[in-house]
Amino acid sequence: MNILTISHKGRRAFNQDLIFTQTYNDGSYLLAVADGMGGYEHGGLAAQLVVDNITAYLSTVDVINAFQIQKAINKSNLAIRQKSADLSTKMGATVGGVVINNATVLFFWVGDVKVWHFRDHGLIAETVSHNLVNNLVANGAVAAVSQLSKYKHVVTRSIQGDIKPPLVEICMGDFQVDRDVIIVCSDGVHDVLDGLQMEGILRSNGSAAGAFEAVKLRLLDEGVDNFSLIVLSQ
Repeated sequence: MNILTISHKGRRAFNQDLIFTQTYNDGSYLLAVADGMGGYEHGGLAAQLVVDNITAYLSTVDVINAFQIQKAINKSNLAIRQKSADLSTKMGATVGGVVINNATVLFFWVGDVKVWHFRDHGLIAETVSHNLVNNLVANGAVAAVSQLSKYKHVVTRSIQGDIKPPLVEICMGDFQVDRDVIIVCSDGVHDVLDGLQMEGILRSNGSAAGAFEAVKLRLLDEGVDNFSLIVLSQ
């Protein structure tokens, strides 16, 4: 597997994103991004707590599945609640990523970290962010995302120490190592490029490595928010 990553502060003062990758004894790969919520203090600390608790817990289990990922999210949520109480402040983070094991890929996310799945450079699956705009569209309150684009950063699900932990969304797919590209990114990336634009960049560059370099240059030029990008390919 070839894994390419970049995490950058964009035009912000600090980078509150964190990338984490891990390989387990059973040969599975974990690739994920935690995005500290900029509306709260200590977003970077919240992201670090999420990373530390997810990786620590998943390293103790025999099989990584939906149940175990939810437990890892629960532990992250508890850690943030305890730290928020210690500091007398509110903090939170969103998270999303994949676990790849042989011919199976498991997508998981809480909030607006995005996962795209490409096959032969064509987009075949993407996660739907937990945000206000998508909720309103799903409920028929508005006809198009463009009508409420200024609210797209209002997340409806995050890890912020609530008494009831957030429900992680999970979906499964098949993974073909010689044909597939997986991209995990924070909203600083998908604010600049959507899935179809990313598909076009993959096709025009002919390789995941070439696409990564093209996207990196564009983000360094146009990125405003913190941005984090993971590209996995053969």
